[in-house]
Amino acid sequence: MMKDGSRVLITGTPSTGKTTTAKRLAETLNYHYTDVAKVIVEEKLYKSLDEERGSFIVDIKRAREFFATYLTERQGVVLDSHVVEIFPRKLIDKVLVLRVHPLIILKRGVERRWPLRKCLENAQAELLGICLSDALRYYGKKKVWQVNCTCRSAEDVVSEILCILQGKGERRDVDWLVELEKEGRLDLLLEIEKARDLPKDLFKLLNNCG
Repeated sequence: MMKDGSRVLITGTPSTGKTTTAKRLAETLNYHYTDVAKVIVEEKLYKSLDEERGSFIVDIKRAREFFATYLTERQGVVLDSHVVEIFPRKLIDKVLVLRVHPLIILKRGVERRWPLRKCLENAQAELLGICLSDALRYYGKKKVWQVNCTCRSAEDVVSEILCILQGKGERRDVDWLVELEKEGRLDLLLEIEKARDLPKDLFKLLNNCG
C-alpha cells in the first residue's frame, strides 16, 4: 500500500514515455513532478558532455549527494529519470520501469530526428532490458515493477501504476528477446545496425500504435 508522501521513480529507456507518464501521475496524485535531467543540468551535476550523443555524463556521487538532500526535504514526489542509481535507495518507495517494444523505440527516435546510432542504441538497450537490470541491481526486486506501455494510452498506463502503488497491481515480466523471437524478428536490429540506412518498409511491420 502506498504511504502518503511517497517518492516514486519513473524510469525506462528513452522514448518509453517517461515524461508524459510521470507528469500525469504527479497530476493525478497531486505530487511534485521532477525532471531529473533538467535538475542535473541546472545544478551542474555532470562530469562532461558526450558530444556524439548530445547528452551529459552524470557525476553519480555528486548527484546522489544532491538528491539525498532534495528528497529528504520533499515528500510526494514523482521523479522522471533514465538514470536510476543517483537517488539514495532508502528514499525511493517505488520504481516503475516503463517498457515499450524495441522497434517502436527505434521508430520514435527516428521520428524525432535523432542520430541513427542513438536510435539503435536505445532500441537495443530496451531489447536487452538494460534499464530494468540497472533498477533491479540497485533497488532490489521488491521495489521495482515493470509496466508494458506498448500500444497503450497514457491514462491506461497511469491507471496500472496507481494500482501498483495501492498494492493491487500484478507483476508482469516483459522479455523482448522472447517476444521478438516469437515474431521472427530477433535478428532485425542487428541487421539494421549493419546497414547504412533503415529499410523503407521497416515500420510497416508495426501496428499503428507507435
